[in-house]
Amino acid sequence: MEAYAAIDPKAAEAEAQEYWISQAKEIVEPSRQDIINSSRLYLAVRELMIQEKAQAITSSHCMGEPRGCLTFSKLNDQGLVGVCEGDIDSTLTMLLFAYAFRAPGFVSDPVVDIAKNALIHFHCTSATKMDGPGGERLPFRIRTQSDTRGGVSLEVANRIGQPVTCAKLVNLDTIVISTGKIIETSTSPMACRTQFTTRVADARSMFLNWGAGAIQGDVMTLLHRVVFYGDYMQPVRNLADLMGLKVVEEGAAA
Repeated sequence: MEAYAAIDPKAAEAEAQEYWISQAKEIVEPSRQDIINSSRLYLAVRELMIQEKAQAITSSHCMGEPRGCLTFSKLNDQGLVGVCEGDIDSTLTMLLFAYAFRAPGFVSDPVVDIAKNALIHFHCTSATKMDGPGGERLPFRIRTQSDTRGGVSLEVANRIGQPVTCAKLVNLDTIVISTGKIIETSTSPMACRTQFTTRVADARSMFLNWGAGAIQGDVMTLLHRVVFYGDYMQPVRNLADLMGLKVVEEGAAA
């Protein structure tokens, strides 16, 4: 917060206007000042990361004021890593993919839809450059964070038909992984702001064996996965061979 207070308000306003306000498809709930405050936090965090020579940041207090959603979104757009809710496993997963494949990730709270043989992914922090720092930005609307109806978050329109990889590094020795394809997006008020559905190989198997026996712990540990644009199943297997990691395909037939 000291770093936040030290940021020039005019610099924060310029950042908000250039990167968010002028580029948004629509601004729904947040005020202009809300967006400026979130941009000010981004500038503060960026300075701290430069000082610490850090490639990634995560915080369990990201839903304080101002919230960290936009900060993490832009860091991920830039090829760095910003992860919500203090999730170290997801942070390390995103760092692994950033270093190996230059791929930004989307931390998801997935739920299983057996009727569609699909996973529904949603969260309030999303990159807008899911193809990587050199890619085009996906369309986005500026919203509040859905759980609290406060702060500033993004509703990103993901690409229908896009192949994706869903992964998580567990205990520094195992990668849990699955692949799929985005079949639809949604805007349900019951979920976080960015929402999309991916067809998977066997949703019922995922539901009955969530975590594939490799993930143990509390709800947060079991919940999160990271979604990346592209099919990285074989590249991850190759990487795991080099690093001495075990690969567990989630939802694979027994």
